[in-house]
Amino acid sequence: MSNFKKILVPFDDNARSIGALEYAAMFATGIGAKITALHLADPKDYHSKEEFQKELAEMVDQQLRPTLHEIQKTYSDIRKIDLQIRGLEKAIPQHIVEFSEENEIDFIVMKSHGLPDTDDWDMHLKSTNAYKVVLESTCPVFTFTEIPIKPKMKNILVPLDLSEGSLYKIPFAASLAQQFEATLHLVSASEHKEDQEELQHRLDQVSNELTEKGIKIVKNGLFPGTLPAAIQAYTEKSGIDLVIIMSRPSFKWSDLWVSPKAKRIISHSKVPVVSIRSNKPLEVDL
Repeated sequence: MSNFKKILVPFDDNARSIGALEYAAMFATGIGAKITALHLADPKDYHSKEEFQKELAEMVDQQLRPTLHEIQKTYSDIRKIDLQIRGLEKAIPQHIVEFSEENEIDFIVMKSHGLPDTDDWDMHLKSTNAYKVVLESTCPVFTFTEIPIKPKMKNILVPLDLSEGSLYKIPFAASLAQQFEATLHLVSASEHKEDQEELQHRLDQVSNELTEKGIKIVKNGLFPGTLPAAIQAYTEKSGIDLVIIMSRPSFKWSDLWVSPKAKRIISHSKVPVVSIRSNKPLEVDL
């Protein structure tokens, strides 16, 4: 049983937000987790404070709450979806990160509009709100650019490289696999032949450790080329439901000029991606 009990979903009553809530509801099913839907309303869009409060109250009663009730009907064993409203006084990512820290949120589920893939210059310079939350959040962040038709978690892709941080996501992946009786798919990739032996050793080591815990493993060895390209290709051909990656622990100026692997994976993935920002192994119950 995992120790994930508090889920945060930024919510604005459009199709992607509803998809994020349904994904969170799927995750919460059976574990008694509490879901908080956070709506950020901008007072600057209204002529007066009174108009803002009136319009917001009508939207909550006529749009937000009915939508939440419909989701709860579909996932009837969820205890509650708590709706929280905050005035938009700071940047959206800052609000989300601060709310998650103040309320000891275990993970965040949010939509992402993705990043341009036709112009590398745009890819280098632009960041979505979701990617900014990924960079700054101290808890795992689930993002998706396409709404899952049927939210599920049966096949989870765990990419590995030679960095120390690559192993930090293994306890989290193991916990998800046990919670949902899922299969973990281990893959790696390298453009350099001199790395292949060490990468294969890491794949074998992680596979053996997870197998000893009774977790179902599919080990697919090494792919030629970059890891983001391998992730994209494997996800599309193998029915993957979720990809687990490590994001950078904080913003770096180089993010303005060189697109990190995490940004490319998050923006191009056809399935949800969970990003973990941590300098030590995530503490989960196995």
